[in-house]
Amino acid sequence: MRRYRVRTDAHASLVGAGEGAVDPAALFGRSAPLRLEIGFGHGEFISQMAAVHPDEDFLGVEYDHLRVTKTAHKCLKLGVGNVRLFGGDAHDYVRRLPAQALARVYILFPDPWPKAGHRRRRLVNRGFLADLARACAPGCRLLFASDTHNYALQVLSNATTLPGLWRTPWGGGGFRFDIPTRFPTTFERHKKEEGCSICYLLLERSGQPAPDAPPP
Repeated sequence: MRRYRVRTDAHASLVGAGEGAVDPAALFGRSAPLRLEIGFGHGEFISQMAAVHPDEDFLGVEYDHLRVTKTAHKCLKLGVGNVRLFGGDAHDYVRRLPAQALARVYILFPDPWPKAGHRRRRLVNRGFLADLARACAPGCRLLFASDTHNYALQVLSNATTLPGLWRTPWGGGGFRFDIPTRFPTTFERHKKEEGCSICYLLLERSGQPAPDAPPP
């Protein structure tokens, strides 16, 4: 990761500003379906998805600024220009998004905070899901994946106890294990090589109005 401590002008062209409201039309110079990846890590998923969906735009937020530069580098190698990357806190970023802007959201292997005393630090709590619902258009789908099964089931519980905001298109409890994925992340590959079972959730935004968001 040392090589990514220096961010070139080319890298910076794919990196968005860290403050204020996010304006997708200004970022991309067009109006197109918008997808968001939260915690994109080393950038395998978002860069490849953007490459195969050139008619859509992709936003990514990641706390580690070196990974932001690394992912910008991967996008440039693939010739991808329909990505804008942001460094910082994901919940704060979601609050900066316009209402009903998102068509798809991906949260793949977020920090699980596995110790019982640390679980309050997990990102995808009820407050986060309520704020995310405001930024999602009706029909927007959220894909969540984790090898920490109690985290995935906690997310499912949080979503289903927010009155009317999210529904579960999958039957059988709303979750699935070890489904094939098109562009696995580095973490997902490593976990599968270790023999870990992966839990996936699919949530869909309903048409019910979301609660008002606090100022960013």
